[in-house]
Amino acid sequence: NRLEQFKRWYSQAGTPRVKAEGHYDAVAQTYTLTLSQSCAPTPGQPDKQPFVIPVALGLLGRDGSALPLQMAGEAQASGPERTIVLHEASQTLTFTGVAQPPVPSLLRAFSAPVCLDCEYSDEDLLLLLAHDSDPFNRWEAGQRLMLRVATKHIADSHSSTSTEAASGQKLLSPALVQALRGVLRHPQLDAAFKDLVLTLPSEAYIAEQLDEVDPQRVHAVREALRLELAVALQPDWQWAFEAHQDSGAYSPDAASAGRRALAGTALAMLCL
Repeated sequence: NRLEQFKRWYSQAGTPRVKAEGHYDAVAQTYTLTLSQSCAPTPGQPDKQPFVIPVALGLLGRDGSALPLQMAGEAQASGPERTIVLHEASQTLTFTGVAQPPVPSLLRAFSAPVCLDCEYSDEDLLLLLAHDSDPFNRWEAGQRLMLRVATKHIADSHSSTSTEAASGQKLLSPALVQALRGVLRHPQLDAAFKDLVLTLPSEAYIAEQLDEVDPQRVHAVREALRLELAVALQPDWQWAFEAHQDSGAYSPDAASAGRRALAGTALAMLCL
């Protein structure tokens, strides 16, 4: 039963990986999403049995709107989010009445401690960063985009950060800068969340993604990205600092802590 299968989280070593592959049929207006899970062999456990993995998901239209979810065989569409329990090695979901090619928002709220493999394009990630209603996936999209930029320029052995800066070459695309500006200026988003989204991946995390690590190059590229982000959003950092600084008495509540964090980040960027 499911409870016995769920116990594999405790009896099997390693972190499961979930691979997601989607296909849109414009004629039938259906979107097919195949989820498959795997877990690498570990000492004494060469073959792993499937885990029970809850996958909270939603679909976003190309305009950023949340699409209603209606699976094949259902009489009507449900809300814009649902949780699918992945308990087999592979499961295929078919959504009907999908009028436009969607972008899947998967593992919302970090619904399971797994690694997600999904071939998102830069355009897909920009859409998630700008419009996803789930804060975790919105943050994850931004981190993936900035990580892609960092690893691309680190791997480019034919240029150096100094020559890039001297030639005026931009590392961050205008679309990514605009998406980050939209997050920073968003009137409803939490200040602490904005601070997290606008913080570049750490040097240690960037290094983990590389086959060969040159610590000096990792540091140089990340600092170049920080400087470019500081310059590109200079008026926005000025606004963020003025709008979130607090000269009153200290308060330990979460909202005040978030405002202090964002004001501190904005001040650091203005100093750059």
